[in-house]
Amino acid sequence: MLVSALPLPKHFAWQALLLQAAVLGLYQPALPLWNTLLFSLLLAWQAWRIKHRHNALTPRQINWLLAPVLCVLLLQFKHLGMLNLMLHILLLAAVGRSFTLSQRKDAVQLIWVQYFALTCSFIFYQQIALALLIAALLGLNLYLQHRLFAAAELAIQPRRLALILCTTLPLWLGLFLLFPRLPPLWQMPNQNIASTGLSDNLDPGSIERLVQSDALAFRVSFLSARPSREDWYWRAKVYEDFDGRSWQINPRFSQQNRSAAPAESFAEVLNYQLLVEPHYQRDLFSLGLPLSWSEPVKARPAGLVTYSNTVAQRISYQLTSVLKAIPVESAAEQQLNLRQHNANPQARRFGQQLANQYPGDSNAIVQALAAHFQQNAFYYTLTPPRLGNNAIDQFLFESRSGFCSHYASASAVILRAAGIPARVVGGYQGGDWQQNQQYLLVRQRDAHAWVEYLHNAQWQRFDPTAAIAPERILAGLEQTLTLSERALLNGWQDNWLGKLAMQWSHLDYFWSVWVLGFNQRDQQRLWQQLANWQHWSTFLISLLLATAVTIVWLVWFFWRTEPVSPNRLRQQLCKALASEPEAGTTVSSWLQHYVAHYPEHALLFDELRNLYERSVFANDEQAAKLLQQRLKQQRRLLKTLRI
Repeated sequence: MLVSALPLPKHFAWQALLLQAAVLGLYQPALPLWNTLLFSLLLAWQAWRIKHRHNALTPRQINWLLAPVLCVLLLQFKHLGMLNLMLHILLLAAVGRSFTLSQRKDAVQLIWVQYFALTCSFIFYQQIALALLIAALLGLNLYLQHRLFAAAELAIQPRRLALILCTTLPLWLGLFLLFPRLPPLWQMPNQNIASTGLSDNLDPGSIERLVQSDALAFRVSFLSARPSREDWYWRAKVYEDFDGRSWQINPRFSQQNRSAAPAESFAEVLNYQLLVEPHYQRDLFSLGLPLSWSEPVKARPAGLVTYSNTVAQRISYQLTSVLKAIPVESAAEQQLNLRQHNANPQARRFGQQLANQYPGDSNAIVQALAAHFQQNAFYYTLTPPRLGNNAIDQFLFESRSGFCSHYASASAVILRAAGIPARVVGGYQGGDWQQNQQYLLVRQRDAHAWVEYLHNAQWQRFDPTAAIAPERILAGLEQTLTLSERALLNGWQDNWLGKLAMQWSHLDYFWSVWVLGFNQRDQQRLWQQLANWQHWSTFLISLLLATAVTIVWLVWFFWRTEPVSPNRLRQQLCKALASEPEAGTTVSSWLQHYVAHYPEHALLFDELRNLYERSVFANDEQAAKLLQQRLKQQRRLLKTLRI
């Protein structure tokens, strides 16, 4: 009988089903809820069939089963997108093949489909924990493949497995470091997944909801001197269109029309690297005015940077910036940020009063506005009251309680009414500096909004929050809130579990920087360093000597003809069986007793007896080596047998 036609190993179907359930869990970012339920029902039905030992489905039956499911998936093409649809079909192929498992040839096809399905899950996950999980699942799939071709009684040898890993690890590391890193052959299409982080629409309550999330936004390592905390304003979005209540992004920001500037023209530049979490938007984060950037980062108007595609995976990029105001681009930009809305008449009158009091002096008007916030009873809170149609007027003259978006929105409206071009900027301010690891950790709770106003053809930063609650800028959000408001934030970080999670986050950061972030530029730099290394001759001579010594040892080890004595073989048999033959009993008779007591292992003991007799009485060295190998392979089984 051919090997491919042999029946499946014991419990193989259950193990394969467990692996498919794990793949289903890994594919959750691509699966809508109803599709998850559909695949779960298929897996549950297959589990029921395995439990009741039903026969495998025929090709015609499996076609009738999966054809309607495939049609349902194809009807969702517009909603799913091409990538997610292909992953659905891949998962369906794995689940469908599990219904037809009857012989080993069916299992071989399933094994290879599962290899591909598990590898594709790296599209969604890059964290070290999930990378280890996927590697473990690949190991389980490799074990299933081993069981298809190995003898039923053959156990995995840990020492041999460790030796193989130690042999292949240097090869893998060398390929990772030195093998040419090709650019991606395709770009990941936009996924129908809700974006996280700042929205393209900024209303009086949007950032308050965002800061209650403790999720990571991005992490930063500074390659030059670290700027002071009050300069940690990470610009992401600029809002210029106002409808009387909320701010929107102008369509002009869909353009990419700015080129890099030479860093040599500025006295002090800032070099830094960011590791951004997936947020399913194109916007990226930067300090001040970016001068240059790494691929595939692009430049947008107003000194912003963007990604060439939706950020659906963790990405790393480098920037060179200068901490200066953003220059105005055109007269049209200036006029765009003077537009007003008919709503909020009290706020607009207040802006006109400031313009009359400080005619033509934009800095004086801004200082007067900051003094107004400081000298009146304004409060900085996460739980402001709800506002109606004239939200700015209600905030300024009634509630006087709000968050950063309230103050930024009101300030921009007042400045425009005073004849000063102004706009709202959304991004993040601050972060938690990790002293031991030397990087800045920025969370969603650090989301912030401030104002930029035009002065001397440059967009100057004005943060009204710094006037109301300066500790928000200098010490962080938590130092600004009351005890009851701090309870709205996730508070588990202070216990041992939170500290453990933080340590794992540090490890995950270095994994992303040194492994996932190792790009073509880093590899070219490594090649240049190797080319300029001055000790190549010493290294090559040492390598040749080590190779020669290894070859000599291998020749001696494999070609030595030291015979194995009969006494040594007898000792090895006794050690393997954990017993000895009685006095006057030959080894052959002793092994024959085991055949009588354990007829289910008769073939094994007959083989051992035959090899022993050939090695002792015929001086067959090959039989002696085979006997030693069989004893080593079956040592666990033999120790359990007693007579």
